[in-house]
Amino acid sequence: MTNKPKPPDELMKLIDAHINSFNAQDREGFARVFGDTAIIIDGIAPYRWLNPNAPDHWLDDCEKWREASGVTEERFSYEMGFWNVEGNHAYAVISGTLTIKLKGQTVARDGTLAYTFAKHGGSWKIEAQAWGRTS
Repeated sequence: MTNKPKPPDELMKLIDAHINSFNAQDREGFARVFGDTAIIIDGIAPYRWLNPNAPDHWLDDCEKWREASGVTEERFSYEMGFWNVEGNHAYAVISGTLTIKLKGQTVARDGTLAYTFAKHGGSWKIEAQAWGRTS
């Protein structure tokens, strides 16, 4: 098992691309970091998205949630937590804060984002993303 300050650069770049794409609401960039069998777990209904097209379906439901809840801004910031790489598979957990503008007021929601990764054909992809809200 490995637990160093940061995971290998390939995984760190993938996590950064994932978060940066989410913050920029870049659908193409967001979808690009996921593998073909991706699963997404989140705190909004329907709470679980499976492939095909799990990232797109999740983003669609995020937009519906934003509109229904009055969310006008979202930004996720994070710190690296635990990670482990074993061969062509990896796991990482980041702690983060989702800051939203909700009906004109700024609200912060803390939680963790757990990932699983797989390396196929020399490229790492996110296989699962699971948000766990802690506040």
